[in-house]
Amino acid sequence: MKKNDLVRQPPEGIFASLRYLGPGLILSASVVGSGELIATTILGAKAGFAVLWVLILGCLLKVAVQLEYGRHCICSGKSSFQAWNELPGLRFLQLHWSIHWGLLSFVAMVIGMGAVMGGAAQAALHAFGLSRIEIWIAILWAVIALLICIHKYRIIETSAIIMNFLFVATILYCVFALQKTAFAFSLNDIAQGFSVKLPSKAVVLALTAFGITGIGSGEVIMYPYWCLEKGYAAWTGPRDDSFAWLIRAKGWIRVMTLDALVSMIIYTVVTVAFYLLGASVLHMHTEIKDGEGLVQQLSQIFTNVLGPGTTWLFMTGAFAVLFSTAFSNTAGYSHVFSDLLGLYRLYDLRNPKNKKRVFSILAVILPGVWGLFYLWLSRPMLLVAILGIANSVFLLVVAYQALIFRYRQTDKRIPSSKPYDAFLLLSAAAIGFVAIRSLITALGEGL
Repeated sequence: MKKNDLVRQPPEGIFASLRYLGPGLILSASVVGSGELIATTILGAKAGFAVLWVLILGCLLKVAVQLEYGRHCICSGKSSFQAWNELPGLRFLQLHWSIHWGLLSFVAMVIGMGAVMGGAAQAALHAFGLSRIEIWIAILWAVIALLICIHKYRIIETSAIIMNFLFVATILYCVFALQKTAFAFSLNDIAQGFSVKLPSKAVVLALTAFGITGIGSGEVIMYPYWCLEKGYAAWTGPRDDSFAWLIRAKGWIRVMTLDALVSMIIYTVVTVAFYLLGASVLHMHTEIKDGEGLVQQLSQIFTNVLGPGTTWLFMTGAFAVLFSTAFSNTAGYSHVFSDLLGLYRLYDLRNPKNKKRVFSILAVILPGVWGLFYLWLSRPMLLVAILGIANSVFLLVVAYQALIFRYRQTDKRIPSSKPYDAFLLLSAAAIGFVAIRSLITALGEGL
């Protein structure tokens, strides 16, 4: 089938556009597990309400960078790393310098993803039985690899949406139920969360949470891959000078923008919900310890609010959301690494059959590697910290490249508004500050 045969006119209006959402919802599924369930809840437990503002900024600001990657993908039809490799600048081994930085960053993120795999296994152990966590690691590995190797976008999208919807609904109910207990929070507590202060004891966790909550650098890089899978670029068609292409590009960029904004609303609400539960229920009441009992400790945000008999409900929901994160990220990371391997000329990236084969091999390898890292360290909090710091530092390069896309690569027929440009610049500046501060703090305190 020729590329022009895939061209489709964009929908008109918000309600018609809702049928074409999906890439952002997959990303929402991929960030809820490690970022919201683990990092955000633990941050609330350790810092109280003091750093609520950091999390909200982290969710809101980074979406501008995501939008720029989506715009560039729709206009160029290229994935993130393929687009990076075509940018001007220093080159090593015939590749743009940023490709090497991306490889190192994603290797660090692979290590950190052990927290998600281990957390899902912990939740499954409590929810469904079996006496050894190693058994659940093996089961999860096999199930995720099998589902991803089918290579059906719709399966990934639908599964991610359903699993997250169920647990998010339960979490929101828990927040409202919290107000009828001794752990209820007040408006003064919320006001404290916007005091724009950063307690010294919570610096590392706050910076980690900024990098991992909301849309992280890994998810920003993955977003164009999901936009390609959904069909936004194919429906727009190869870029040309025609007015028809311009109208299609503007229309599908509008749909992509709605997709990103809807997902931002979802993960911001979820982030705030987990943080409020951690700050209200666990702060000053429970000392969270790293290890194989981490998810069991986090279950207190349910049991202390809804009663001790609801442990099974939390564990079932936690398993669903952590499995969804591992499932979505296996697909996303497989796309990213198959691209990287092709750019490093380890196979012919231009051959679709070869790319699909490499993608399937990575889908089998990656969840197994995550499980091995968890079994080796058995410290989900440490692994989440590695994931968060890697995200924060890598965000610096990701944001820089977004500015290059905007000011050097954007089709001049598709201009940005001044508010959008200001938002993008503010986002890049905030990311730059957090990335540098994260690196200095991590090196100074050794995580």
